[in-house]
Amino acid sequence: MNARAASILSRFVVTIDGPAGSGKSTTARGVARALGLVHLDTGAMYRAVTLAALRAGIAPDDGGALERLAGRLGVELDAGVGRVCLDGEDVTEAIREPEVTRHVSAVSAHAGVRREMVRRQRRHAFEGGVVLEGRDTGSVVVPWADVRVFLVADVRARAARRAAELRARGHAVDVDAVAADLERRDGLDRSRKVGPLVEPAGAVRVDTSRCTIEEQVAAVVEAARAAADHVAGLHAPVTGPDDPRVRRRYYAAGQWLVRALGRVAFGLRVVTPMDPTLRENYIFAPNHVSNVDPFMAGCTLRREVHYMAKHTLFGVPVLGAILRSVHAFPIRRGGFDRGAMARAEALLRQGRSLMIFPEGTRQRHGGLGRARSGVGILALRTGVPVIPMYVHGSLHLGRAALRRPRIVVVHGPAIRLAPGWRLPEDSSEAQALYRRHAHSVLCAVAALRERLLGS
Repeated sequence: MNARAASILSRFVVTIDGPAGSGKSTTARGVARALGLVHLDTGAMYRAVTLAALRAGIAPDDGGALERLAGRLGVELDAGVGRVCLDGEDVTEAIREPEVTRHVSAVSAHAGVRREMVRRQRRHAFEGGVVLEGRDTGSVVVPWADVRVFLVADVRARAARRAAELRARGHAVDVDAVAADLERRDGLDRSRKVGPLVEPAGAVRVDTSRCTIEEQVAAVVEAARAAADHVAGLHAPVTGPDDPRVRRRYYAAGQWLVRALGRVAFGLRVVTPMDPTLRENYIFAPNHVSNVDPFMAGCTLRREVHYMAKHTLFGVPVLGAILRSVHAFPIRRGGFDRGAMARAEALLRQGRSLMIFPEGTRQRHGGLGRARSGVGILALRTGVPVIPMYVHGSLHLGRAALRRPRIVVVHGPAIRLAPGWRLPEDSSEAQALYRRHAHSVLCAVAALRERLLGS
């Protein structure tokens, strides 16, 4: 590994997800040590909330009380020594007691609890250089992680490991009973509405059923180093006019003009701008609440970008000409436009960049809507990385006559698929992954909003 790849790896975010007993915590600690990263056990945070709820006599199904409790708790993880503190008390051993284990899935299923814990976890992730492990760290918490790993193992192997852990703490347990409890927790984790246990699209899958811990750690470390080498290789000289970084002069001038107008009229500014030096094309995925969003988002990008626009707009003579000049092409709303999607896929395969709204259309209420499959289809079929974006301040521009509105565009880290990842041939599996990946992209947009607004 060269110096550039090593430097990139030191800032990596690695997520390790999987069912209970698959070896996440031990593997994550080993990976963090091997790569010199910080280990964040997200499951321990939910266990700490569960322990506090049990002590306070709060029922696992009382979502309101649990949310209020989670919001005021001081949960601290000392990654260096693997200790967990709850309001200053060391609860490292207490959160692993069977009573906590029995209720943690139910407590962590509540949207309010998850929202509070995810907010805290993302703060660590945005700093980089961290390994997170849990149930939804690669699909919901940090979908932009540089390496997303999903551990799998058969239930008997997981039960044997968990029973051995409990016996080491002095508990008399039966492997069959442990297996039954694991299956119960699997069902709860996979069926919950918020942050369910799923395998992230584009993740590295590691079957730990018959692996030693050393083999598990080695597999993840190898995947992380391969990803760092891949990113390091993207730092390369421009190869010619077909290089995805090349912008024609008229296009770059147009972007500059729109950006200048945006600064004057709307106070436009950019937060965490994308790295323009990497030799790759992208799918740019911003939120959409106003007609100016495509222009404000597009002018901040150091790429020539293609856009989809409502086909009715192309019927307006002057507007249609302007749209075509900025590489826009028509798409019919109200259904799945196969022709437009085929064109978008072809452009991406040719090395072009594309902007697509994960929600499919404008959200006139100003918030985030529901993810549509389009961005997932294009990303997984082509392997092109997605850059989530958040545009803030463009809603109700017409009402800002007496004050200059402020538009902020935030660029997120690229969401890449693991090197060598392949879409499954089974169509139903593929469809599920399209939806899952689109949801993860929108989660990344939500994280940018949360980072900007602080809530």
